[in-house]
Amino acid sequence: MNLLIFSRPGIRLYQELRRSETAWNALRFYGPVETPVGIIVKVSSLSAALSLASDLKYFIRKFGSDYLFEIAPGMYCTPSVARSRYLEREPHADPWPWKIWYRVKGDGNLVKYDTFPELCTRDRDQACDEDVFEVLCSEEECTVCRLCAPEAVRPDNLQKTEEGEEE
Repeated sequence: MNLLIFSRPGIRLYQELRRSETAWNALRFYGPVETPVGIIVKVSSLSAALSLASDLKYFIRKFGSDYLFEIAPGMYCTPSVARSRYLEREPHADPWPWKIWYRVKGDGNLVKYDTFPELCTRDRDQACDEDVFEVLCSEEECTVCRLCAPEAVRPDNLQKTEEGEEE
């Protein structure tokens, strides 16, 4: 189980958390690892990850852009899904019905997509210049992501572009 905290563009999250005595007191026993997108904190259980995220909430809002829970290698979920899994203590549906993709651009900006970002690569198995994370989310989060998708990837804009090209 890992807690992945994305840093804001231009901020080295690890360094900022080390500067804060309060944040570092919460983190120092976990041995956080700095990554190009932020930090990863290895924890023993979902409850420990939820508790640590709660303890770091102020710092995540101040220096981070978002956070996810890695519930299995390469499988991430949003905080709301993690909380519901913890409270309900039931196995999740397989396959999970709602997913979104987090894409960290080269400049550090985090963009959420409701479909795999075609801007990155057409083959999901190939590495791309930017980090892409497949994330299990709630139905509400998926709907919000669909409504707030970047203009270039909204289905209605893609149809307009195709229609405009046909004319």
